[in-house]
Amino acid sequence: MLTNKDKKRMQRMVAQRNERLKGGRFWDIMEYLITLLLMMVLAFSIRAVIFEPMRVKGSSMKDTLQPGDYMAVEKLSYIVTPMKRGDVVICYYPNNDEYTCVKRIIGLAGDTITIEGGVVSVNGVRLQEDYVTTGMTPKHDGTYEVEEGCIFVMGDNRLVSRDSTDGMVGNIPAERVIGRVRRVLLPFSRAKKLGDIRYDI
Repeated sequence: MLTNKDKKRMQRMVAQRNERLKGGRFWDIMEYLITLLLMMVLAFSIRAVIFEPMRVKGSSMKDTLQPGDYMAVEKLSYIVTPMKRGDVVICYYPNNDEYTCVKRIIGLAGDTITIEGGVVSVNGVRLQEDYVTTGMTPKHDGTYEVEEGCIFVMGDNRLVSRDSTDGMVGNIPAERVIGRVRRVLLPFSRAKKLGDIRYDI
C-alpha cells in the first residue's frame, strides 16, 4: 500500500520524466530543422558553384541539343583549365544579365575567324564540323577578330542561331561564361555525354 508521500514522489518523478521527454522532442525537432537547413545550403552551394541542371529553350543547338532537353552544366573546370574550341557552354549575352544562351566555342582570344560560303576557318584552318546539320546564309560571311579576354561562339543550327556572327552580340567576354555543358540528362531516350571536340589548329 502506497503512502501519500510515496504517491507524491511518484507524481514528481512522472512530471520530471514528462519534462525530459518534452525537451527531447524539442531538440529532436531542432536537430531535424538544422539538418534540413544544412542540406538546403549544400544544395544551393552545389547548384551555384559546382553543377546545375538547365533546360534547353531554343533550337540554336540542334541536333546536338534539342528544345526541352535537360543538360548538366558543370561550373568548376574553367577555374583550373582554360576554355577550349569545341566546348559547348552556357553564357550570358554581353550587356544582358537576364537570359542565358547555349553555344559552341569556335574561337579564343587572338583568333581570326573566317566564314565563307558556309565554311568556317580559324586562323586559316578549315574546321571539320560534323555536328552542323544546317547551312548558313551569306550574312554570316566575313572575318571576325576575337578580342583579348573573349571567346567567339556559334550555335550548331546556324540558320537560326543568334551568336557572335551577329553584330549585336559579337565576342563574348570570358567572365560571361557560366559553365560547360557536359551531358544531356533528360529525356532518357536522348541521355548522352557530349564528347570532346578538338580542332587541329
